Amino acid sequence: MDETQVPAGSGDPGGAEGPSNDGLKVTRRSFLIGAGAGAATAGVVLGGAVVVTRATAPTTTTTATTAGGPLPATMRRVSLDIDGTKHEVVVDNRESLWETMNFQLGLTNSNLGCDRAQCGACAVLVDGKSVNSCTLLSARLGRGQKIETVASLAKGPGLAGLHPVQRAFWLDGGFQCGICTRGFIMSTVALLRAVPKPTTGQVTEALSGNICRCGEYQKMFTAVNTAAKDLRGEKVTYLASPIVVEAAGVAAAPAVAGVSKEFTFATPLGTLEDLDPIEADVVKRDGVIGVSGSERNITVRWDPAKLDETKVRDLLKTLGHPVR
Repeated sequence: MDETQVPAGSGDPGGAEGPSNDGLKVTRRSFLIGAGAGAATAGVVLGGAVVVTRATAPTTTTTATTAGGPLPATMRRVSLDIDGTKHEVVVDNRESLWETMNFQLGLTNSNLGCDRAQCGACAVLVDGKSVNSCTLLSARLGRGQKIETVASLAKGPGLAGLHPVQRAFWLDGGFQCGICTRGFIMSTVALLRAVPKPTTGQVTEALSGNICRCGEYQKMFTAVNTAAKDLRGEKVTYLASPIVVEAAGVAAAPAVAGVSKEFTFATPLGTLEDLDPIEADVVKRDGVIGVSGSERNITVRWDPAKLDETKVRDLLKTLGHPVR
């Protein structure tokens, strides 16, 4: 045996007495971190350990120093620009932006859905582009990138202070359980900044990375188009509310108490989602103030100066959905 080569069991405290080789053994992790070059010039694997034939002191690369000493090779110090505020943090190389925001910074500005970049619930904007924060590594974002979350959108209190996209999703009912809503809003903001007047195909493509498990897509598309009009300075009327928004801000709702009545469909709808296009058609009619319901019932609120119960029933029948 070569004199510089020591048997794997020689330095084992539980083994036979013999010369120690503690200075020659390195773990697989140490060997890989040092890329092998700093740990040994040659080696063989014996019993699951790397035994060096010509050893030098193992080296560990560091990226920064702190008051407490150097950082491990698996950590990085980064400066994250989130919603206009700089955050100096030390992150693991494998740590996602969502983990950093929630666990280190205490920011609850995005929801975690699948944690696999498949649902879009955690979407934020990085330099204006919608990305999934659950799989974006924080260690790669300390280079001056601008990170935006839904918390940066509102500019004041009340409806008037909301971003047009936030307001549209709220008043057009573009949500249900709310888990996906922040991601949809951020993807919509990115779209409307790039395309002020998107086609249906462009909206579909822009939101293709976001999934709504409640199936509120019809109202979401309506909200996107409403927000686009608002951002272009046009007058808009919201699907789920009588509130009218002018270019200068939010106007007061018409002072109409209205009459409300729940009707039962003569033939129940197949699913709750089938109600969306019916609501959209009914609320467009002059005199209708609001609509809600389920696959079995529909509640209509109307202006008594323009409509009565008979006219509402006739309207629903005309649309192909007579009620009892």
